Amino acid sequence: MQRRRVLCYDACNNMITKNRSRELPSFANINLLGKCNVNCYFCLGKDIPELLDRHDQTKLHFSEWKNFEAFIAECKQNDIRKIYLTGQNTDSLLYRHKRALISELQVRGFGVGLRTNGYLALRCLDVINSCDLSVGYSIHSLVPETNKKIMGTSKIPDWDSIISLTKNPRVSIVLNRHNYDEFDSLLHKVTSYKNVKYVQVRRVSTDTRQALLAPDVSLYEEKFTKVTAGLSLKDRFHGAEVYEINGKDVVFWRTVETSVGSWNYFTDGTISKEYFVVEGYKKNCHKGAQL
Repeated sequence: MQRRRVLCYDACNNMITKNRSRELPSFANINLLGKCNVNCYFCLGKDIPELLDRHDQTKLHFSEWKNFEAFIAECKQNDIRKIYLTGQNTDSLLYRHKRALISELQVRGFGVGLRTNGYLALRCLDVINSCDLSVGYSIHSLVPETNKKIMGTSKIPDWDSIISLTKNPRVSIVLNRHNYDEFDSLLHKVTSYKNVKYVQVRRVSTDTRQALLAPDVSLYEEKFTKVTAGLSLKDRFHGAEVYEINGKDVVFWRTVETSVGSWNYFTDGTISKEYFVVEGYKKNCHKGAQL
């Protein structure tokens, strides 16, 4: 038991050794703040709840978001033409004015994508398919009991319908302690969808909960070794290993170790010109957000 704890600690230390050699920003995120419709235990929003939980802009029209126009202008000036609507502690599809936001950004010359847990996807397919960039779905389990442990709900979205009706889907799986034993079958399932271009297997990330999430880091590395044993490395994507599994590209994404660069806008008005979302928010929230 003691050896296991030491291994977990060492793995988590490696996890938070951030790659500071970032590429120039190639995209920007709009990070929505508000209440979520699930409760993922590894959510990055849980790193700084004392800063984030006081905010909720999910019903506020984007024209009223503080510093939003300045952020969009800076993206254009720096030739950042891809923007993803995502959530820092909520889900992108909970935003009331998402259709208008996507349309407005496209009119201004941006490609737009979004990332979502998919629970509202069947109600929002017209909005989803209006995106010209990829739509990333988070699928962590297909077993209700496991999903309850991960996301706080035993309900499983109708992924067969959602994926088949989505124009440009990708899938992200956060490999963790609860879905470890199901991972092989889950990966086989999501790679079987014909219109899924690639799958991203994400490792948990944290700035403040290292001890809590250390077991998930250790298990990620353990499963990575087993899954890729005997496979040839196909490519690297911003430093992340890419393997072909079941005919699809599977990217093993250790978030803080990658080299990709991005900017982040948070809907309370915080602007961060760095990839690390928690660190960037903490550094910059006092500059523009209404705290």
